[in-house]
Amino acid sequence: MERPKYAFENPAVRLLYSISGASAIRGLQTIVVCPRVMIGIQAFNALGKNVRALAFSDRAMIITDKVVRVSGERVKENLVQAGFAVEIWDDALPEAPLENILRGAEVMRAHQPSVIVAVGGGSVIDTAKMVWLLYEKPDVDFRNLSPTAPLGLRKKAFLIGIPTTAGTGSEATSAAVITDGSHKIPLTHPELVPDIAVLDPRFTVSMPPQLTMWTGVDALAHAVGAYLTCNRASEYTDSFALQAIRLIFKYLPRAIEDGRDLEARQKMLVAANLAGMAFSNGAAGIDHALGHTIGKKFGLHHGLSVGVFLPYVCAFYARRLGRVDQLARELGYENGDEFIRALISFYESIGFAHYFFAYPQVKREAFEAAFDELVSWSLTDPCTAVAPVPITPDDYGKIIRSAFTGQLKGVMS
Repeated sequence: MERPKYAFENPAVRLLYSISGASAIRGLQTIVVCPRVMIGIQAFNALGKNVRALAFSDRAMIITDKVVRVSGERVKENLVQAGFAVEIWDDALPEAPLENILRGAEVMRAHQPSVIVAVGGGSVIDTAKMVWLLYEKPDVDFRNLSPTAPLGLRKKAFLIGIPTTAGTGSEATSAAVITDGSHKIPLTHPELVPDIAVLDPRFTVSMPPQLTMWTGVDALAHAVGAYLTCNRASEYTDSFALQAIRLIFKYLPRAIEDGRDLEARQKMLVAANLAGMAFSNGAAGIDHALGHTIGKKFGLHHGLSVGVFLPYVCAFYARRLGRVDQLARELGYENGDEFIRALISFYESIGFAHYFFAYPQVKREAFEAAFDELVSWSLTDPCTAVAPVPITPDDYGKIIRSAFTGQLKGVMS
């Protein structure tokens, strides 16, 4: 049976996405939505007191997964000491499958919490957002979720995000990426921004080096993409993005080298949070449209997928937007080409391969067989609808092939 269509697949809605990014429209009103951000070890110690100030009742629910359940138990102990009756649901799954979200909503309706705490990586926090939405609004059709139509959340519960990775920034964003069938579906609404984000580096020290690298590269793609999507950017998002990039270049190598370096871990949490606020209040780049598609098709980690595409997207924009040169100068480089070379050198320094043929999941034969689908679904992704320049099938074809082979010159024409 054919999958039901989402609002962003409607041509009229996509046109509205484009029009709403016009400077004349954004000049009339720009709203910056962020959570209350609590940073550092003491922030977690004060969690119970802050949650108590929000709660309608003494019932709380923690959403996590089995991998980081131990972190969920730490949060439970904190909340129990503050007088809450706490339920832990540890069945969140990678990529936030729709069926899993529906099961979580059933559990939440049975427990009736007034506080929801998401403890985990991006998939866990995205799952919590959608479970919360269905708990508050059981009849909502989130396939037609409109960022401009009020939802009226927070009648039953508030949402708190405690990330155990430093990449998605989901604890600070209006976005949730779910999986419906064979496709990743990005959804967004300003009311999905959590009320509190707790950035405690102790929750991230167990990340292995490879996951640290992939999630860090995801945060880098968020920041660069938000800056380059200049039709959606503002003084706020530019500031968030630039500081995130600086922090990632400085602290990601340290976090990979020594996972127990608490300063590096905390700086990466801040970087991911800033990058999340940058794209949530602006837009993610087309590296995400491409990464959503190829990542789902070949079973690649999200951060790996978008990170590979990032240099090629920068090279594509460098011949079409002065914004790449502007980004380079803000970061101390002479021009966009020098920044792109520095980006690739940074990748090499942390051991990140910036071409897909380096990854065994992406076989050439399978890549060629899926090529037209990769182009087609990338064009459908909502990140394409808000791109700062028109994107054609040929444009995406060149970027995808270049990212497979590692040849930047393929997108520089």
